[in-house]
Amino acid sequence: MPTHEPQQPTSRTHLSSAGLRSRGWTPAMIRQLLGDPDLLRSHPHFRSAPQTRLYSVERVEAAERSEEFRAASAVAARRSAAARAAALRRRREMPARIAALREQEWGPSPGETSD
Repeated sequence: MPTHEPQQPTSRTHLSSAGLRSRGWTPAMIRQLLGDPDLLRSHPHFRSAPQTRLYSVERVEAAERSEEFRAASAVAARRSAAARAAALRRRREMPARIAALREQEWGPSPGETSD
């Protein structure tokens, strides 16, 4: 019976834009702090897709240690939280907006009394 040895985790030398986004990077932060990619490779699944941009792990980690990254990351986190709060507020307001539009268009709903 064959035995299977656990595979050693492969150390990554480069990260894609998707990998950077999973680490908290925004597209603007990638452009501003990293600039051009270190490698361009053909897309692993679709030959006609744009090339995959790969960034050196060492360069990414060095940028993540910088004060500029911390500042940009804090701004991005605040912006994301504000967008989430605004979306939640709009979602909560939507039933009242729909009811107001219905009343404006068709009058009060059956069973409702207007003051």
